[in-house]
Formats: sequence, structure tokens, C-alpha cells
Amino acid sequence: FSFMDGMRSPFRIIEGGFKKEDLSSEVRLSRTKEAGRSLHELEGWIFTSLGVLCFSLSFVSARLALRGFDPFFIALARGAGAGTIAFLCAFLGKYPVPTGKQVLRLCLAAVGIVFIFPVLTAIALQSVPASHAATVAAILPLLTAVFGVWRKHEPVPVLFWVIVAAGTTIVAWYLITRAGGIELQQADLLIVVACVACSYGYAEGGLLAQEMGGWRAICWMLVFSGPVALVLFFIYLIARGPLHPVESPSARFGLAYQVLVSQFIGFALYYRGLARGG
Repeated sequence: FSFMDGMRSPFRIIEGGFKKEDLSSEVRLSRTKEAGRSLHELEGWIFTSLGVLCFSLSFVSARLALRGFDPFFIALARGAGAGTIAFLCAFLGKYPVPTGKQVLRLCLAAVGIVFIFPVLTAIALQSVPASHAATVAAILPLLTAVFGVWRKHEPVPVLFWVIVAAGTTIVAWYLITRAGGIELQQADLLIVVACVACSYGYAEGGLLAQEMGGWRAICWMLVFSGPVALVLFFIYLIARGPLHPVESPSARFGLAYQVLVSQFIGFALYYRGLARGG
């Protein structure tokens, strides 16, 4: 018994007879999968939005921290402090140790988000306000999307690249008009380089979060980079000499925000969003 090509028969032959095939289960399965995808996309929007909300105060808190601390102290304390907290979370939670390949990817991502980005942006914020730095850093999510597509080999529509190009053009126009020409300020260049390094860490961390979860991804990233940050921090303290008491509460708040939120909680939320939403 045969049917036209491309047509699916609602019947099937069973022991010489015909029986109506129950397609309702397949329909229900398809609807369940579609609902699951929609839920994942919604969770992706929610968690990435929460992560961006946390990051939106990073430049402001860094400017506050600069009232009592220098850029290198802030950047190294950020990585060392968050790494210590992450180690406690991984130890108490008994997280499974990542594979060798995952460890390498975690370390490569950490180079950008734990070291390059905090150091360069802290230096840049000495000469430009947080609002200016945040505007320049608008290229960060665009670069993250590009790195994500490149790393995962995801097919994306042409409209995606049109929007990316439009967003990048707007940021470039702002920089050029503010500088009075194509020559950028040193702070602008530092922020752009920091964003390129950080965007790779965002994208790689998002892929790792799909494999181990957003919280565990940032924890292990900080665990592996923490010892390096701690060593560099102590070397810096020895070379710098004795520290003077910081009387500014806003500076202490800014430093605490850098360690707890900008380097830890914000990343956990953002990575979970990237894992869910793609």
C-alpha cells in the first residue's frame, strides 16, 4: 500500500489491516517542546537583564572606589576577593571539577573579565566620567553577540548583523563627534580594548554556562584565576608600601560592589541568561 510522495498517511499496516495512527501525542510533544523553548527564552531575557542591571553600576562604583583606592588596587582586589568567595562556594557546594578542556576555556575567559577589563577600565575612569565610559562600553553586548555566534557557529539572520552594525555605528559616531575627529582619547582606546577582551569572556562563559550552569561557570573561572590575582595583589601591596586608612564610605562601598556584584553576582546572572537564551 503506497501514498503520494511527501504525504504522511494517517494509517499504518498492522498484520494485513489498517489502524488509525494516533498523532495527538506527537502534537502534544511538539507543543511541549515549543513551550519549553519559549520558557528558556523568557528566562534568558530575565537573567541577562538582571546581569546587565548589575553591570550598569560597575563604572559608577569604580569611580566611587577611586576616591580612596588606585586603579591597580581596585582591579586586583576585585579578582582576589571574588576568587576567595568563589572558592568557598565551590568547596562548600562540592561542585564537580571541570574537564581539562573546560579549565583551559575558563582560564582564557578569565584573562579578559578578571584582569584586562577591570585594570583598563579603572585606569580609564581616572580621566573620564562613568557616563562617558558607559556610552563607549555600549559596544560590549554587540561584541559579545559576535563572539557568541563565532564560537557556537550559530546561523543568524541578516537583520541581526544590520542591527549590530547600526549599534556600532552609533557608538563610533559618538566617539568621533566628542573627540572632534577620528583621533580617540587614550581612555576611549583603553575602554574599547577592555570591551573586546571582556566580550570574549562573556561569550565563552555563556557557552560554559550551558554545560555547567551560570553560577558554577563563574565560580570555577574565579577559582582558577583567583590564585594569580592573589599573588599579584600581594606583590602590588609589597611594592606599593604601607596603606593609608580610607575614610570615604563611598570608596569602600564602591570597592565592595566591584568585588561582590561586578565580578561575581552579575556574572552568575548574566551567564545563566546566556545559557538559557543563547
